[in-house]
Amino acid sequence: MTFKMHNDSLPLIWSVSAWLNGDVRSVHPTKQLLLDTAVSLIDQFGPQGFTVDNLLDASKISKGSLYHHFEDFHDVIEQAQVTRFARYVDEDIRVLTSLLTSASSREELGQRFTEVIMASAALERAEARADRATIVGLSRHSKKFADALALEQQRLTDSLADVAREMQEREWINANLDVYALATFVQAYSLGLVLNDVTEKPLSSQQWSTFVATVLGNSL
Repeated sequence: MTFKMHNDSLPLIWSVSAWLNGDVRSVHPTKQLLLDTAVSLIDQFGPQGFTVDNLLDASKISKGSLYHHFEDFHDVIEQAQVTRFARYVDEDIRVLTSLLTSASSREELGQRFTEVIMASAALERAEARADRATIVGLSRHSKKFADALALEQQRLTDSLADVAREMQEREWINANLDVYALATFVQAYSLGLVLNDVTEKPLSSQQWSTFVATVLGNSL
């Protein structure tokens, strides 16, 4: 088994870096390389599928440098998982906020929203849903981990609430709706499909998308 970084390994985003270091500009290159390598290895082998020696071999970083920047190997894994969670958050923000910028009317917004629902419910997204749910579950055992995920999750909810607020100003959705409740619902119907992914007789993407679109259409 060869342990190496994927070429498309993502750099730390601002909010994760801020949590780790207080200021994105203060992130040490060695620390970032270790985190990026850990993210890549988790993507390939899972959080328990490699050792500290594998991480050091893939990153070409010494053990002394690792323990200078992290409390221990477990700390590396936790921080890498936060980075991976942030990646999912960024993807959701990009897709969902594009609805507003690309739609020119309430009708077009509804059509594009249905397309997004279909895409989020696709079987190809099952692994990402399960991975994200797993990361949330793991955070229950570490306050530091949980606090970091809370920061990322709030960033997503705030972004979606801003989109909803803008749609209210355009009079495309009900002005009396709680934008934070709507933002939470939008996330819940997507991530909640993790239950459908493991059931004996799962709903099809079309069934789920039609139902959600009907509920939203009657509510908005």
